[in-house]
Amino acid sequence: MTAAPYGLGARMLTLDELCEWLNITERHARKLVERDAIPYRKVGHLLRFPEAEVEAWSHPKRHKPAPTIQPQRGRIPAKSRRKRNGPILPKSLIE
Repeated sequence: MTAAPYGLGARMLTLDELCEWLNITERHARKLVERDAIPYRKVGHLLRFPEAEVEAWSHPKRHKPAPTIQPQRGRIPAKSRRKRNGPILPKSLIE
């Protein structure tokens, strides 16, 4: 019996199946779970991922981008007038 392609069923995927489907590492998948960034269920000590919810999660609805407001000529944008306090940290250290 051949399995249906990913994203079309009501299966509960294992961690390995999820990683294969999304082409991510196990470490990355576990970090997504740790941050509650991906739909998952705990079955005892095992992680399971509802296929339909992961499919919906991986294709969020696209919203229209907010219109950008162009600054008037001759004025300095407010952002550049602000003074920075302290050193600038890389994003990897902030998270």
